Amino acid sequence: GLKQELFHRHKEAQQCCRPHNLPLLRAAQQREMEAVEQRIREEQRMMDEKIVLELDQKVIDQQSTLEKAGVCGFYITTNPQELTLQMNLLELIRKLQQKESEAEKAFS
Repeated sequence: GLKQELFHRHKEAQQCCRPHNLPLLRAAQQREMEAVEQRIREEQRMMDEKIVLELDQKVIDQQSTLEKAGVCGFYITTNPQELTLQMNLLELIRKLQQKESEAEKAFS
């Protein structure tokens, strides 16, 4: 939205500009557009970092909860191999629960 607004403002300014000033105006507008794009990239990077930190915290909360519940193989870690193992354990638990649920429905 910010880039569109800037683009429209630039277009209006170019229409009102005298022909001999147009190259200067375009150069200034180009610098302004580059600054806006840099700001957008920086804000996007900051948002991405915030999301990653929130996801990391969710993983830690999940590890802590499962560890407190006494589920084997779960403890707080950031080791990628251990995280993969924990993800696989969660998937196995989910599949076992699904099969158990299907078996209960069959006997009902």
